[in-house]
Amino acid sequence: MYYAPSKRIEIGRRVFARELTKKEAAAEYDVTEQSICQYVREYLKSAGIDAAPREGGALSGAPDCSSMTKEELIGEIMRKGIEVARAKKGYAVKGGGGKSKEFVSIRDASAK
Repeated sequence: MYYAPSKRIEIGRRVFARELTKKEAAAEYDVTEQSICQYVREYLKSAGIDAAPREGGALSGAPDCSSMTKEELIGEIMRKGIEVARAKKGYAVKGGGGKSKEFVSIRDASAK
């Protein structure tokens, strides 16, 4: 089944945010699990998240957790929770922290 780019990004966001599993999404939208994986990649690209795989299967933007202290791990989990909450609301943050950060809507982004 064909879906418009905005719908594919929304499906990818739902799977990335763990509202649905790949299998559930594939059944609900009548597409293959491989298509769902592509939709997640499209969503990540629209949100400005680098999805290139790293050693060990982690995303390239993910830190190396093996050398982190307990406090650093807790901080990283909190940052990821905030990132997921923002994604569920339909926006992402680009740029640095503080005054230099920029809020970007991911619902209006093009998948091209």
